[in-house]
Amino acid sequence: MFRNVRLESLLIATLSCLAPAFAQPTSTPTWPAETTPTLRINEILATNTRIGNAGTFPDIIELHNAGTAAVDLSGMSLTDDPLLPRKFPIPSGTSIAAGGYLVVYADANSSAPGLHTGFSLDAEGDQVRLHATTAAGGGVIDSIAFGFQVADFSISRTGAGANIWALTTPTPGAANGAVVSTTGPAALKINEWAGKIVFRLDHDLIELYNPASQPAALGGVKLTDDPLRPDRFRFPVLSFIAHGSFLALYGADFKFGLDGDIDPIILIGANDVTIDQVTLASQPRDFSTGRNPDGSNTIANFAVPTPGMSNQTALPSAYDALLKDLRITELMFQPAAPSNAGDYEFIELQNIGTTTLNLSGVRFTNALDYTFPGGSTLAPGAFIVVARDRAAFLSRYPSLTAVMAPGAFTGALDNTGETIALTLPGPWYVHILRFRYEPNWYTSTAGGGYSLVVPAPGTTAAADWRRSTTWRSSAAVNGSPGAADEGGAVAASSRIINLSILTAIETSGEEFTMGYVVGGTGTTGAKPLVIRAAGPSLGALGVPGTLADPKLELYAGSTKTSDNNDWGGSASLANAMAAVGAFAYTGPTSLDAAAAVNISTRDNSVKVSANGSGTGLVIAEVYDATPEASVTGATPRLINVSVLKNIGSGLTAGFVIRGGSSRTVLIRAIGPTLADFGVGNVISDPQLTLFRGQTAIGRNDNWGATAELSAAFTVVGAFDLPGASLDAAYLATLTPGEYTVQVTGVGGAAGTALVEVYEVP
Repeated sequence: MFRNVRLESLLIATLSCLAPAFAQPTSTPTWPAETTPTLRINEILATNTRIGNAGTFPDIIELHNAGTAAVDLSGMSLTDDPLLPRKFPIPSGTSIAAGGYLVVYADANSSAPGLHTGFSLDAEGDQVRLHATTAAGGGVIDSIAFGFQVADFSISRTGAGANIWALTTPTPGAANGAVVSTTGPAALKINEWAGKIVFRLDHDLIELYNPASQPAALGGVKLTDDPLRPDRFRFPVLSFIAHGSFLALYGADFKFGLDGDIDPIILIGANDVTIDQVTLASQPRDFSTGRNPDGSNTIANFAVPTPGMSNQTALPSAYDALLKDLRITELMFQPAAPSNAGDYEFIELQNIGTTTLNLSGVRFTNALDYTFPGGSTLAPGAFIVVARDRAAFLSRYPSLTAVMAPGAFTGALDNTGETIALTLPGPWYVHILRFRYEPNWYTSTAGGGYSLVVPAPGTTAAADWRRSTTWRSSAAVNGSPGAADEGGAVAASSRIINLSILTAIETSGEEFTMGYVVGGTGTTGAKPLVIRAAGPSLGALGVPGTLADPKLELYAGSTKTSDNNDWGGSASLANAMAAVGAFAYTGPTSLDAAAAVNISTRDNSVKVSANGSGTGLVIAEVYDATPEASVTGATPRLINVSVLKNIGSGLTAGFVIRGGSSRTVLIRAIGPTLADFGVGNVISDPQLTLFRGQTAIGRNDNWGATAELSAAFTVVGAFDLPGASLDAAYLATLTPGEYTVQVTGVGGAAGTALVEVYEVP
């Protein structure tokens, strides 16, 4: 998506939310207990690295009987889920003496001494509830909810009345320790951030840094990317960040999306006083941005994010090699077998580099659980297979012991699709690959016993593992674990050869930017393009009210690479335009703009404006200039165009498909959801109509939250839309030819809209 929000307006809005300089931001370090029953939850340790139990370091729940008589706990229960009140029934015969304590381990290690709940506590926020016996009605006796916890510190009942929860040193099985001194949030810094994540992290990232010498209380502190909505995320009560430490928050935590092109991030105290703020701007895909050194005013981009660590932490060379050369090359998610078919699941990895990889600590962190043990290596070009069941795997592939990883993975590969994450060793929570496979990619892999394979791992960008065209069905049933799959080369297919936007410069000084993406799974090398901004010659074709003198500026990411005002009658440009089939300019002195370029970057844009103060219609065009005879499956393609612009009477996007087969495209007209990204004056209800020639062949007003469209958004990497939004989206499989999309407002509505056309793999 290409955002075109003006930075100066953004900064004005941000500054307007600032409190007076003398005000100090506050937070909530303690929390009053709702009740203080005689039998109560007394202490919680949700992240433990020091207090051992038979060689493990479990989470701890401590109960206390403050009464003068023993209490029988038989049949009472503990839970962290209100919907499952009897998640851990306390065993018969369990009691607490008068004034005594009971330590319960929140883990599943039943072979160790003591009581074990079977569930652990979430150190990023959870709750614990003590329920009465079912015979007594099963009601809640006591409960406590908490937010982000600090390693090796408890939250405990404190004060003379034991009615104030606070941060303490752990004292399981004994009277609670003294309250740990905490500091307020004033010194906190927004230290690292990422808003254009494709695969390197799970979600967008905001990392906080506490440079103080004490833990900082976070209860009530707020995060937002919209100065007018400061409460977009509020830290729960009993939330803390350790001294000199880093707290990584992901999109699943703060639940609002960041825009990698332009977005503020603001940290605000519980009393609405601003603590810190940064502006996320023109961020490269899968990079993070942060303070370097930590907490300073010097800002830098990082090719490999460092969530939860100092921004000055150097990536080990062995980990850099893993990012570059370790790839998942085969996936058997639905094997064929008369019974227990899931036991034959496997994942194959390959070293596509030229040096041996150290796999020690490499792990799968989603869908399944497996960590390569110490000493694991993978030679150049070699394969290694991680199986779900070693015995079942070897019964089908008896000669493959040598290529099997030690042990087996736990969990299962979902037949309905699954997100797979292959992650660097800790503490680096950075993904080597992260993608979702779908059963509808290839029918033969969804129950037919064939595997998904990557035919060209050495020439495919890691970000493209999420695209169906990176994969194909294996050549044979049961796949080819431990070896290259002999399935033939990837052939060239139909592709988009022209993308265009026809719209108006409506006011003096207005401009718009058309973003376009070059690439595609399995493609490599530079892409020759012809790029134009036509006004006067458009008028010669009978279009009224055209822009008299357009100009264009070309950008690779945020870097301006070239510009053109008047094309100047260049013979080479005239030949290039003719070769791609573009309509001819009226002559060498026409004031239209054009450029012939070779593009080596994925994300690019064309800024179109008037040379001077003119207004009128203009068409911005990008043409694929690769000669047809030289097109192969590895040739980069035009795979996306987008424009963010105020549309009055409407906007028209055009595209041309060429090739011997159909091509699926996703078309979107976004209005209301743009407001969630801080865009003002959005169109309230856009609609789109797809034409071939003069014939309307499809239309959409409200997208309707269909599963098919949601899946397409994921495949192409488009941001999600709320199910009830009035945004428009349309998915179509089209034969080769010329198409246009008209976007207008329902009932004549006007405002800013984002119009997008995607190639769907």
